[in-house]
Amino acid sequence: MNETIPADGDVFRMGIVGDLHTHWDETDVRQIAARGYDLLFFTGDLGGGTPDSCIRMARLIARLRQRALVMPGNNDTVDIERLAVELNHQQGLNEILAITGQSAAGAVSLCGYSHHRIVVQGREISLIAGRPHSMGGPELTFPDYMAQTYGINSLAESESRLRALVDGAAGEIIFLAHNGPVGLGGEPADIWGCDFKPGGGDWGDTDLAAAVDYARAQGRTVLAVIAGHMHLRTRQGEERPWQRQHDEVVYVNAARVPRIYSTGGDVVRHHVELRITADGLEFVEVLLPQSD
Repeated sequence: MNETIPADGDVFRMGIVGDLHTHWDETDVRQIAARGYDLLFFTGDLGGGTPDSCIRMARLIARLRQRALVMPGNNDTVDIERLAVELNHQQGLNEILAITGQSAAGAVSLCGYSHHRIVVQGREISLIAGRPHSMGGPELTFPDYMAQTYGINSLAESESRLRALVDGAAGEIIFLAHNGPVGLGGEPADIWGCDFKPGGGDWGDTDLAAAVDYARAQGRTVLAVIAGHMHLRTRQGEERPWQRQHDEVVYVNAARVPRIYSTGGDVVRHHVELRITADGLEFVEVLLPQSD
């Protein structure tokens, strides 16, 4: 998909909702709508590991009226056509969508191996959506599914697809993904470090890291990489950084799981806001009350 999403004013505001794992309901729909974002991005893992829970979350997300992109996570390997139709059913779309499940007519759509253009005060930025369904690590996960659904048979083919998206993109670049790139640390509490194997290890995506490096080698400005997947609270009880800057690129992990939780005696709902102006960009964690 190649679309243009303009800013509604002098600031482009994008709401970034981390891995849901079923933590999304009518209150979220109402609260997010009230914030008036120009675009929403969901990092994936909608359900709790079952097709029914994933589809139930998709139906709730479909109630949104803002433009929204949903990156399928490793928990979202349900029938991609069914998932795409569920996300668009509120708009009355009943056609079977293309491989990536996208439709310009719908407010909410899946993304992956796709390009989306935003403009703020004449500043042009390309959002490049990376590999869907990533589980992280050094191998292509769900290889049969990826081959059938996206025509991707290896990480090398995925890297080639991402490079082609970079070649076709205009302006500055922000990458959107489910999992982040390799190269940012292998300790269990690093931003995409492995916390579930002895000795840890870097669990980032090699194809995404290669795409970032390729873009920079071509003289392109990469502003940020936005992803989730590796939960901010590790299995050892440590807290990952949710934001890190490296080589002039801002990396954001929005996967605060569960995203609805208690703190200081209150229950809050978590997401991240990205604000882009003609001069720069800023990420801020947002905690909304349990009810309003």
